[in-house]
Amino acid sequence: MKMPSVTIDAGVLAAPPEYGTVDDAHRYVETLLDWRKLLDEPWVAIYMSEGASEALFADGLYPLRDNLKKLFAANGIVEYDVNTVARVVDTLLQLTPSFETYFRIRDVLAEKLSTNPDILRLSAGDKLQSDLARCVILIAILRLHCREPIRDHSLILRHAPKQVVNVRAIIHEIDHDRNDLSALPTHPEVFEGNVLICDDFRGLIECLDESSILVSSTDNVGLETAIRIALYKSRLGRGEDPDWNDVRGLRIGLSFFETVKMSCTDQASSFPAKVLRAIVETLDGENLAAVHALRTGPGGDDPQQMRGADGAMRRDIDYEFHLHYWQCDDGMVELATVVTHNDFTIPG
Repeated sequence: MKMPSVTIDAGVLAAPPEYGTVDDAHRYVETLLDWRKLLDEPWVAIYMSEGASEALFADGLYPLRDNLKKLFAANGIVEYDVNTVARVVDTLLQLTPSFETYFRIRDVLAEKLSTNPDILRLSAGDKLQSDLARCVILIAILRLHCREPIRDHSLILRHAPKQVVNVRAIIHEIDHDRNDLSALPTHPEVFEGNVLICDDFRGLIECLDESSILVSSTDNVGLETAIRIALYKSRLGRGEDPDWNDVRGLRIGLSFFETVKMSCTDQASSFPAKVLRAIVETLDGENLAAVHALRTGPGGDDPQQMRGADGAMRRDIDYEFHLHYWQCDDGMVELATVVTHNDFTIPG
């Protein structure tokens, strides 16, 4: 699986001013703790800029403990421990490889950089702004000018005014080890690109392309990640406050991944989204008109196929393809296969 990835801007780690609002202080701590959770997730890769520590130190924002003590005292924060939060920041700063090392693109010499909306002014210091500017240009280049564009990479900021930031700059030189950068405008031409940004977990998920993740998956981890993203977005669209870990009884059968990959490979680019929609509707009990029992024969009175107390079900993906699954007696939904119109089999 080609994992989605994020680069956390160093400014996210800097403690806000002690004279700010209590809400700002709480949001800072809670956001850091949320990003810490991603460290244990197998479906996303997290990077920091190799200049993050240096920028924070140069702007007087690191080491963090003294600033955190002042912030917590000024805002009456007692439910969080200074050392715990400081360790989260230290852990993130020690992540390897760095963004530059992993993507083999180290530096850029550019001028007249502008972003719309203006995210550079959000930096807490001059060095942080410079580091953010460099990362913004490099990510925009990777997204637009690689042979296989790096689409599922997001930049995490303290505040994200929009999901997509447009980037303009005049590029003089770029330092990299890649062999797939092509047609990159350089001085005097103007480079134009964009960067995906977010400032919380919800924003990160909204940036991801679940269909692309499904197509690139090589195992059930990638498949389940795509399903989770599709579920999360669907529930957001219905006005819910979804829980990332709530998949409401999902079980993936032994043959399911193989049949999904085969069908997605052979069909149009719109097909993976249809498969994911069918799975989401199955798990959340939506669009029940597209569901009926998978029977032992073609007749409407033929008995439903059973596996002990588990009943076989068939949901329309489109006219040609169908999702077969087991509605299990324990309440679980076991995804079995994706099949063509005339296939009524289901593995037991």
